[in-house]
Amino acid sequence: MNRGLSVSFPGICRWSISVLLFGQILFVNSQSAYPQQPYFQGKTLRIVVSSAAGGGSDTTARIIARHLPRFIPGNPAVIVENMPGGGDIVGINHVYNVAKPDGLTVLFSTGAPITQLLNPPEMKFDILKMHFIGGSSESVAAFIRNDKTGVKSVGDLTKATGAIVLGGTQVGSIKDISLRVAMNLLDVKTKYVTGYGGSGPARLAFERGEINFTQESTATITATVMRWDKEGWTSMLYQVGFLGAKGNVIKDPVWSKMGLDLPTVGEAYKMLYGKEPSGPAWEAAKALVGGYSLTRVIAFSPGVSADRVTELRTAFKSMSLDTSFQEELEKRGSAARFLLGDEAQEVAATIINSPKEAVDLLRKLATLN
Repeated sequence: MNRGLSVSFPGICRWSISVLLFGQILFVNSQSAYPQQPYFQGKTLRIVVSSAAGGGSDTTARIIARHLPRFIPGNPAVIVENMPGGGDIVGINHVYNVAKPDGLTVLFSTGAPITQLLNPPEMKFDILKMHFIGGSSESVAAFIRNDKTGVKSVGDLTKATGAIVLGGTQVGSIKDISLRVAMNLLDVKTKYVTGYGGSGPARLAFERGEINFTQESTATITATVMRWDKEGWTSMLYQVGFLGAKGNVIKDPVWSKMGLDLPTVGEAYKMLYGKEPSGPAWEAAKALVGGYSLTRVIAFSPGVSADRVTELRTAFKSMSLDTSFQEELEKRGSAARFLLGDEAQEVAATIINSPKEAVDLLRKLATLN
């Protein structure tokens, strides 16, 4: 019997402890040698476009969706989902309030700062609380069916031989308000028809003759409207322009490169009335020009983490400088100029803080009355 026999192996115990410690060190070092996979790897990033398919915003968003994955760590799939309605409000509300703040849903919206400036009751967001990834500005120009109105140039606007039927996408959208503000400034009487939901459907309505006066971005005008102009039944009228460093309205040189000598809205006023524009109507027009200086906003909802915001901002910046991305934009006739996150947010704040008299007039013109 070996009861009470005590045997110890101190050397073996020390050896076992050493092995365990060495194993832990190897494990920690192996974790450092193999970093965690990028957050976006194997995931899908959804771009919610708050306007209908077929318009300038939709076209630009789909170009971004093709190029952006190359610059995001993990190279996620990127899809576009159109969510039109309420002058872009439906899509913005969804991203702000409904979509998970996990960095996998990003807003792509037209005229969001102008929408907030108007403060519609359906609005359930504060665009300045969102995380701006970037933004873009793209010049727009107005055109008209001369076969329906007899208008072939700005000088004919006040002596049209047929009713001018102004066509928009939605009450309160930047397109609708911009057209109505310009006509208010120029004192041109029009019939207002809207509710098409996006530039694509509105353009089809223009072809059918339901409306005969609207405006579009360079991409759409290059692809479609220039052909109508050459066919003789559509005339280009004016460009909205951009705000200069001193708050003055300046021409976008892209139109002259396209062979179009288009006046700004302010120049159109001077052509009609022989003097410079002034007063609340002009201040409202300039606010809309500011809106087109930040035509589109790309932003995360407020709850998205700083890491996701930084990753997307970095990717957006790299993409905007990429040659193949720029070439595709040019191929499709887009003359978009891109603003980075903080810069885009500053422009949005400037628009939202427009003079009260201009805001009051804009709110009046953002209705069916």
